[in-house]
Amino acid sequence: MRLIISIFLIIFSFAVKGQEIISDSQYAYQNIGKRVAYLEDKQATKSLKQIISLDSLGKFKKGEQDILNFGNTTSAIWIKIKYINYPSSPLYLVLSSANIDNVDIYMEKADQSFKHLKTGNAFYPVPGVDIENNFIFKLPQEANQKYKSVYMRLKTNNILVVPLKLVTGEVLFKGKAFTDRIEYIYIGILISLLLYNLFLYISLQDRTYLYYTLHVLTLSCYLMVYLRGYGFLFGNDMRILMNQYPHVFLSLSMISSFFFSRSFLNLEKIAPRMLNVYYFLGGCAVVLLILSLSGNKRYCASIAQVLTASVSLSLWVSGILAYRRGHQPAKYYVAGFFFVLLSVGLVTFSLAGILRFNDFTMELVPIGSTVELLLLSFALGDRYRIIMKKERDTSYQNLALVQNQKVQLEELVQKRTLLLTKTIAELKSSNNVKNKLFSIIAHDLRSPLNSLMSILALNDSDILSMDDIQFLLKENKKNIETIYNTLNNLLYWAKSQMDGIKTEATHFELKQLIEELLLVYAPLLHNKQIQVVLEFDGLFPVYADENQVKLIIRNLIDNAIKFTPKRGKVWLSLKRRSTGVNVEISNSVADLKSIENLDAKQLHDFKATYGTENERGVGLGLHLCREYIKSNGGDLKINTERDIISFSFTLPR
Repeated sequence: MRLIISIFLIIFSFAVKGQEIISDSQYAYQNIGKRVAYLEDKQATKSLKQIISLDSLGKFKKGEQDILNFGNTTSAIWIKIKYINYPSSPLYLVLSSANIDNVDIYMEKADQSFKHLKTGNAFYPVPGVDIENNFIFKLPQEANQKYKSVYMRLKTNNILVVPLKLVTGEVLFKGKAFTDRIEYIYIGILISLLLYNLFLYISLQDRTYLYYTLHVLTLSCYLMVYLRGYGFLFGNDMRILMNQYPHVFLSLSMISSFFFSRSFLNLEKIAPRMLNVYYFLGGCAVVLLILSLSGNKRYCASIAQVLTASVSLSLWVSGILAYRRGHQPAKYYVAGFFFVLLSVGLVTFSLAGILRFNDFTMELVPIGSTVELLLLSFALGDRYRIIMKKERDTSYQNLALVQNQKVQLEELVQKRTLLLTKTIAELKSSNNVKNKLFSIIAHDLRSPLNSLMSILALNDSDILSMDDIQFLLKENKKNIETIYNTLNNLLYWAKSQMDGIKTEATHFELKQLIEELLLVYAPLLHNKQIQVVLEFDGLFPVYADENQVKLIIRNLIDNAIKFTPKRGKVWLSLKRRSTGVNVEISNSVADLKSIENLDAKQLHDFKATYGTENERGVGLGLHLCREYIKSNGGDLKINTERDIISFSFTLPR
C-alpha cells in the first residue's frame, strides 16, 4: 500500500509541477545530484523569497551528474530538494564535503514556512546540524505524510563540489561507517609512515628522512584535515583555523617535497639543470604560502590546481632522469609521483567537466597521495639497502686498505727513521758550522782587531815614535787585509743563507774584470815576488752574475797568492769552449801535502789554513766559490800535478 502511495505521489508531482520527488526507495547512501534542481545566483544577493519566486517561474535547472560540480565560482548556488516525508522514519540530508565556507539550509515545515539553519566550515555546530567530516542535517518530521521541499544555499571561496545524500538514520549509520573505515585506513597508513620515518631520522640523522617526514605531515594535514574534513578530531577551534588557511599545508607540502627530492635524487650531481625548475616552482609555492596566510583563499584555490599539476610533473620528470642515470631507488619514486600525477590529472579533468565526477573521484587524490607516500617510503628503504650494501663492501675494502696501509706505514716509518737520522746528522753539521763561524769571529777576526787596538792604545800614550807606528802598521797590514776578505766572505755567505743564492745574470767582459782585480792584488804579488802569467787574447764576453764571478775569481786569486812561495808563478787562463768560457787559475806550490781539504764539500769540513808567509785563511772562500759557480751553471774542478794546483770552471757565453 505504501509503495502504491509513493508511486502515486511521484506521478502526481510530475503532473502538477514537472519536478522529481525523492521517495523512500531512493533513500540509499548514494548521491542525489541528478534528482535535485539548482540555480546560480551570480551576485550572491538573492533572498529565499526571491528564490522561491524564481522557482515558480521554472528558473531552476535539473542536475545532470550524481555529484554537482560548480568549479571555482564566486556565485551562490541554490539547490532545491523535494522528498516524501514519512513520519515513522526520520530523514537526514548529508553534504559529504566539509570544506564549504557557507551553508544555509531552509527546511519546509507543516505550515509551509521554512526553518533556517546556517553553518559552514568556519562555523561552530548548531542544533540540527552535525559537523564532522561532512555536514548532516536532520530534516523535520511531520505527522501527516506529504512531500516537502528543502532549499540549500552554498557559497565558498574554494572549488564547489556538492555530494548530497538523502538517507534514513539506519542507512546513514551503515554508509558512514563504511566510508569512515576506508578513510581510517588512509589515516593509519599516514600516521605509520610519519612515525616510522621520524624514528629513522632520529636514529640515522639523515636529512632525507626529515624532509620526507615533513612532506608526509603537511600533505596529510591538507588531505585528511581539509579535503576530507577530519579537522574536527582536533576540536572545533582547530577545525575552523585549519579551514581558514588550508593552502598553507599544501604549499609547505610542495616545499618539503622539493627538499626531499633534491636530497633523495642527489640532483646536484645527477640532474643539476632540474634545480632551476625546483627553484622556480619553490618560489611559486612560497607565493602560495604568503597568499594563503593573508586569507586569499579563492586565489589560492586557482593557483593550487595549476601548481599541484606542475610540481607533480616536474618531480616525476626529475625522478625519470635520475633513474636513467643510474639512481636505482628512483624507480619507486617515479612510480609514486606517477600515481599522484594520474590522480591530479583525473580530478582536474573531472573539475573541468571533461570526465564525470563521482564518489571515486572524491577519493582519487587521497588514494593517489597515499600510494605516493607508500612508494616513496619503499624508495627510502631501497636507498637504505643500497647504502648498507655499499657500507659492507666498503668495510671489506677498508680492511684490505688497512692492511695495505699498515705495510705502507711500516715502510714510511723506516723512511722517516732514515730521514730523522739524516736530519740529526744535518743538525750536527749545522751545529758544527755554527761553532766554526763563532770560532772565525772569536779568533780570526777578533785577534787582528785586538792587535790593531793595542797599537792605537800605545799611540794614544805617546810611547811609540812615528817610525814605530809605521813599522807596526806595515806588519798589521796583512791582518787588516785578512779581516776585510773574511768579512766580505762572511757577508756573502750570510746573505746566501738568509735569502738563498739569487743569481742575476748580465752580459759583461770577463777579461776586463780579471785585469781590474789583478791591479788590486799587485802589492801582494810584488811583496812575494810572484810572477803572473796571463794566457788570454781577445775578448771573452760571458753571461753570468758579475758580482758573484768577481767574488769567485778574487777568492781563487787570493788563494793562489797565499799558497804560492816567493818567486813562484800564478797562471790565469781564459779559453773559449763550445759551452762557454773556461776559467783556470793555477799556482805553483812548495808541497801539495801541506794543502788540506781541497775536495771538502761542506762548510764544516773546512779548516783554517796558513799560506807560505803564514797568511791565515778561514776555509770559507773555497766553499763560496763552489756554491756561486754552481748557481752560475758551472762546476769547480780541482787538479793537482807535480807542484802545480789548478782551479777551473766554465761560465756561459
